[in-house]
Amino acid sequence: MDRPARAFPVPTAPPALPPGRGRAPSSGPASLRTPLAILTAAQFLVMFSASNINIVLPAIGETMDLLPVDLSWVVTAYVLAIAALLLPAGAAMDITGRRRLLLTGLAVLCGSSAMAGLAGGAGTLITARALQGAGVALAEPAVLCLLLALVPEPRRNKALGILGVGASLGGGTGVLLGGLLTEAVGWRGIFYATSALALLLALACAAGVPADAGSGRRLSRHDLKAAALMLVGLLALAYGMTEAGRSGWTRPAVLLPLGVGTVLLTAFAASEKRRDRPLLPLRVFSTGLVGPANIAMAVLGAVITGMFFFLSLYQQQILGDGPKAAALCQIPLSVAAALGCTLAPRLARRAGPRTALGMGLAALAAGLLWLGGVPGEGTFLQEAMAPSLLIGAGLGIAFVQITQAATAGVPHQDSGPASGLVTTARMIGGVFGLALLTGLAASRTAAADPLASEVRALHEGYQATFTVLGLAVLATALFLLAVFVRRRRAPRGAAPAPGSGPA
Repeated sequence: MDRPARAFPVPTAPPALPPGRGRAPSSGPASLRTPLAILTAAQFLVMFSASNINIVLPAIGETMDLLPVDLSWVVTAYVLAIAALLLPAGAAMDITGRRRLLLTGLAVLCGSSAMAGLAGGAGTLITARALQGAGVALAEPAVLCLLLALVPEPRRNKALGILGVGASLGGGTGVLLGGLLTEAVGWRGIFYATSALALLLALACAAGVPADAGSGRRLSRHDLKAAALMLVGLLALAYGMTEAGRSGWTRPAVLLPLGVGTVLLTAFAASEKRRDRPLLPLRVFSTGLVGPANIAMAVLGAVITGMFFFLSLYQQQILGDGPKAAALCQIPLSVAAALGCTLAPRLARRAGPRTALGMGLAALAAGLLWLGGVPGEGTFLQEAMAPSLLIGAGLGIAFVQITQAATAGVPHQDSGPASGLVTTARMIGGVFGLALLTGLAASRTAAADPLASEVRALHEGYQATFTVLGLAVLATALFLLAVFVRRRRAPRGAAPAPGSGPA
């Protein structure tokens, strides 16, 4: 068997799981199969809960009479909760232990999914979606940290690839079941399915993942204050950007929340800088490629959230597909993403990690720009299948490589914040990306030819979002290229940054 290549310098191994109530596993490959399978299933569920909403959005909008700008809050509330709570979850993980935090997150996801299925109005549904996001925020960093703690370094790259496959399959299954259940029993069925899966996985996790002991200390008032500042600040900014898309950028109803959000997030950053035990140690950003990689992950988050949101609307409102047909057409995209995650380590080994990342971003940008130029007059197979395959393959490769870079060289005491940071960056990119893109689509649709049909006007708005996402990915690739060139040209006598050794 070939030795797995390092896509980037891998993180320093976290400390071994302290003995808990469960039996500590041995370090052999066979003993890791069950925990790794459960953690991969947890990552599957995380992506399942994120993707299954995309296909059912048009049905929810029709049932609750929501415009696309208002409908975006069904997604934004979920993503916003994850972005705001991931860093506090990282701190809580050190206190309670990794497995206990994962079990708590699965329990919250189970209950909130049932609440969403029972929702009688938009307010209840959006609240339930926010609680779903809170459950994911607790579970997802625990999954990554458990994997880093359980899997030794020589096999970690392969394990991350398996985790990526689980995420891609979860996304594809969520899309497929979303379409099938919506046509069979209505959109509420997908939330009941999520609740049942979360319950089953929690039972499996309690039995098959080794327990670990937390530090036993409590979250301080400063931790809670910092979390509140971040949550309200992000909410204010997301609201302001969404309203800007509805009514323009100069109205007081837009400028006020934007100003409040900026002030609150600035206060959050200042308070974190002064603290001895911050939720986000700023020193993490100076380790290896952590800073640039998290910027790239934010752009990737905007692509993931925005592209799937508008792709579902494009299929059902422009091409006239039903939920089932729309779901089936998106399966090849998810398969391509899974293959991209699987091939990413091998591609990095043969071509080099930076070349692999560049190839992934190039394919992703090409697919998005291609999708932004389709005429919208044929079928999905005729117009959008080929660009969607490019998007999926590029997304899978880029996701694995950027995740590796964002956790590379981080000391074990910062592994929790670093793993939370990479997902926080993705979710923050998703929040602001979707807010800006819904505004862009609404303004482009409003500016369409008055003689054009409503479908044609909507199509112009959706085309603009895909094109902007493709240009953003190209800009990210150029930014990372500049970072690599600058590091290569650094003076030979200069001391390298921690964790920035050769890829």
